Amino acid sequence: MPEQFAIEASAPVDLHLHTLASDGFWTPSDLLETIARRGFKVVAVTDHDNQRSVAEAMRIGQGIGVRVVPGVEMTTRWNGRQVHVLVYGLAPDLTGPAAAKWNAALSEIDALMRERALDAKARFVESGRALPSLDEILNGRVMWPFHILSAAIKDQHAKNLKESAELLVSLGGDFNGDLPLEQVVEAAHEAGGITVIAHPGRGDSVGLVTADDLAKMLPEIPVDGLEAHYRSHSDVDTALYRRLANEHGLVISAGSDSHAPAQPVDPLPYQAGWVRDLLGRLSIEMVGDDQSAFEWREGMSPAPKVPAPAPVEGEQTN
Repeated sequence: MPEQFAIEASAPVDLHLHTLASDGFWTPSDLLETIARRGFKVVAVTDHDNQRSVAEAMRIGQGIGVRVVPGVEMTTRWNGRQVHVLVYGLAPDLTGPAAAKWNAALSEIDALMRERALDAKARFVESGRALPSLDEILNGRVMWPFHILSAAIKDQHAKNLKESAELLVSLGGDFNGDLPLEQVVEAAHEAGGITVIAHPGRGDSVGLVTADDLAKMLPEIPVDGLEAHYRSHSDVDTALYRRLANEHGLVISAGSDSHAPAQPVDPLPYQAGWVRDLLGRLSIEMVGDDQSAFEWREGMSPAPKVPAPAPVEGEQTN
C-alpha cells in the first residue's frame, strides 16, 4: 500500500499519459518537468501494454513532490472488438503469488508484440522497402510494431501512421495485439489493481462503449470504473459517463491521453475532486473545505473538447 498523499480537491490531475515506452514521445523526465511546472500534483503514466517508464517516472516524481500513479493501458478484446483498459495501482516490480497472473499477462502481450514487430520488419524488407531509420527510432528500446510503422514513414514508404499500418496489412502483417478483457481484469484485481475503461466516448478506431455494452459487460466482467473525463469527450459525453458510473457504482477517471508536447494535446488539468473515489482507492486524499471543487458541471472541462488535427508523421494517439 503506497503512503498516503494529500491534495486540494481543486488541484489539477491527469491520469492518462504516455511516454516513449510505447507510442509516445515524452521522456519521463521531460513529462515530469512539464507536469511540475504546470502545478500538477498527481498524474498516471499509462503506456500501452507495458510499464517500462513507470519506475523512472515514480522516482522522478518523488523527488519533485508529484505523486506518479503506476499505470498501464492494456489492449483487450471483448465481444469481438477491442476495448482499452487503464489499470492503476500496480507497481512495475510486483512479485509473489498474487501478481503471477498479472505478470504473465504483461509478458504475454509483450511477447506477442515483439513477434509481430519482427514479422512486420521482415515483410517490409522482403517487399523491397528497406528500413534504414529503424535503429535510430528504436534507440535501444524493445522493438514493437509501432517502431516499424514509424520507420516506414521516415523512410518514405508511407505518409503517415494510418497509411503505414494499411501498407503492413496489405503485406499480410499485423500491427495489433490484445488479450481477453476477462483475463486482464481478473489478473489486475488479483494483484490489487483498479481497472477503468479508457475513453468510452471515442467513436474512432477503438469505438464507443455504450450503456448497452456496460449492461452486458459488468455482470460478467467487473471492471471498476470509466474514464468519463477525456480530451475529446463533449460535455454531453462526460455527463453520460459520469451518470453511468454512478448508476453502476463505478469510479470515475480523467485523462488527456497526451503522447508528447501538443501531440495530440498537452496534459490537461482535471480537478482532483472530480475523481475523488478513484484517488481515494490509490491512497490520495482530498484536503480543504471547498465542496464546490467536487462538482463537475457543463463548461468546466479543460480545453480542448475536440480532437486535435489528424496526426502527422510518426504519431499515434490511441
